[in-house]
Amino acid sequence: MAEDIIWNLIAKKLSGEANEGELKELERLLRENPDLHYPVQTIMDLWRSDTSVDHEEAHQAFNRHIGRMGELKIDYVTTGQENETLDNTRGIVRKIALWPALIVVLAIGVLFVLFRITGSGHQPLPNTVRELEKSVSRIITKNGSKTNLLLPDGTKVWLNAGSSIAYDSTYGKTIREVALSGEGYFDVVKNIDKPFIIHTSKINIKVLGTQFNVRSYPTDNTTEASLIRGSIEVTFKDKPNKKVILKPNEKIVVDNNRNTNDIFTAVQQNNTKKVHEIPGVDIKKLTYEYKTGTIIETSWVENKLIFQDEPFDEIARQLERWYGVSIIFKTNLLKEERLTGSFKNETVLQALDALKFTASFNYSIDNNNNVIIY
Repeated sequence: MAEDIIWNLIAKKLSGEANEGELKELERLLRENPDLHYPVQTIMDLWRSDTSVDHEEAHQAFNRHIGRMGELKIDYVTTGQENETLDNTRGIVRKIALWPALIVVLAIGVLFVLFRITGSGHQPLPNTVRELEKSVSRIITKNGSKTNLLLPDGTKVWLNAGSSIAYDSTYGKTIREVALSGEGYFDVVKNIDKPFIIHTSKINIKVLGTQFNVRSYPTDNTTEASLIRGSIEVTFKDKPNKKVILKPNEKIVVDNNRNTNDIFTAVQQNNTKKVHEIPGVDIKKLTYEYKTGTIIETSWVENKLIFQDEPFDEIARQLERWYGVSIIFKTNLLKEERLTGSFKNETVLQALDALKFTASFNYSIDNNNNVIIY
């Protein structure tokens, strides 16, 4: 039923007939049905590119038709009624000129069926060959933007900038399983019969119902999972039989540059070693901002960018995602500078100017939106 409403509202939006209330309703329904984001965007892109109409060609076709009627000696303009008929005919021709747009509308239905069968066209969750046949939904945020969505079971997800989440058509049937790249905050609906599992490049996280944050950017040096409440079970891609249970107010930090086989070799050599003593894996307490007490690991959900005593090159990666810019260091020494800052509504220029008070550097911005630090 929701899908029918969505497609009706999309048709009204494309035709320019949707009012403000209907546009807001469409936005709400798309948040609640994230699996439709990709096909909807594709259809809208197709509509924008294919709705140009060659009215002159249609007019010429009409005149050719009138000419053929004249050659057949068909009288078509001698009475008012016939003039009305001619006007109607011209109206029909004008409608014919809109056939490309109508074809796009028909394409909506065709594409919708294809998307339901084949998924969004992105790679499915990487587990078995059979999953290649599943319909996969993927939601992506670019640098400089964030979003939130509601999974089919009611689980709430916030996606940070430069992130993506994917799940297939089997979600919620026997297990709730998603793949994450980037950073996401999860408020998982409790269901002891259907565990919730997140796959990242380095670790898998299994929960029954809880709130936690996962940070797994491909370009970062570490993968982190931060627990707010409840409990989560962390396993490692290379050693799925090894697991770590996190408690509230704890986070696990995994070195992306260290093979987990090396990590657990160290465990086998010394079985008394605690997890936080294992090279490449550390268990830490969550960090809080000095002034406000805000949890830094999840502050981005409140649209705050906070860092305390972090190296400049790590902060630069966060600024790139936050503001959608590229940062280039002219000297490696500046990368090692450790900075502290807190931003919410500041522009990238205001943020950089504020950081200049805590470190000795200058910057410039070129025409390609690159920030040069020197």
